Amino acid sequence: MTETPRRAVSEARPASQKAPPRYVPREEKGVPGFFPSRRLPYVANVSWPRSGHVLLSRILLETFEGLFGYCEYYRPRRQEDTPCCGAFPCVRRGRVHMTKQHDLTLDAELPRHHRLIVQYRAFVPSVVSHFEQALATGSPVTDTAESFQSFARSQAGLYSRFVDKWVTSPRTNRLVLRYEDFTADPAAAMRDVLALFDAPDYAARIEEVITTIDALRYENGKTQRLSGAGIADRRDVTAFRFYDPGFFRTLAAKVGEDTP
Repeated sequence: MTETPRRAVSEARPASQKAPPRYVPREEKGVPGFFPSRRLPYVANVSWPRSGHVLLSRILLETFEGLFGYCEYYRPRRQEDTPCCGAFPCVRRGRVHMTKQHDLTLDAELPRHHRLIVQYRAFVPSVVSHFEQALATGSPVTDTAESFQSFARSQAGLYSRFVDKWVTSPRTNRLVLRYEDFTADPAAAMRDVLALFDAPDYAARIEEVITTIDALRYENGKTQRLSGAGIADRRDVTAFRFYDPGFFRTLAAKVGEDTP
């Protein structure tokens, strides 16, 4: 299961609350009565689990406000009378500007020239975070070292094929957004994202958002929301309760990474 992103359509506000003012790019300020619409392109997103996709979607929803359409894909397509097209890439261009796709079956297809964001993360911290999420959301794993090791082994081979298909294969119009780079310099990472959406003029607004965005964390089988915490890589795998140096070295070697 996956994290729940912020809804694309905000809940109704009490009458006593004022809606936040719409962000207006600098070059449009000072023109009385001029409120142009904004057309954003559709950008496909393929992400390895626990690599920051939900965080990215929340940032873009808050930055672009009502201009940005997002579909989480996995849950909406299973609903009766759903507005989700259930396709990848999405066919509802103009209303949806980014969709979620993990491609864990490695059968998703996308033209090589299509605009694309690929999000991934070093395998060991990603699989620890994914296991914690599975525990917190009721997936069929148990809180034991044996269950974790079985889960991690099953993910290791898939991870290598995911990277080969989406990260290292030749493509155009692709932004590879590695989680470690995203959290180390979120402002630079988000400027690259804005460029793919043809919206570099939103850089100042997006920097405001990333400094106070809530963090969502899974640990010890529980979900934690860190209000206004901003963006950081808070996962220390050596503090994981099932940390085993030998097993973690084996995992890292299997995917060609250094031991954390």
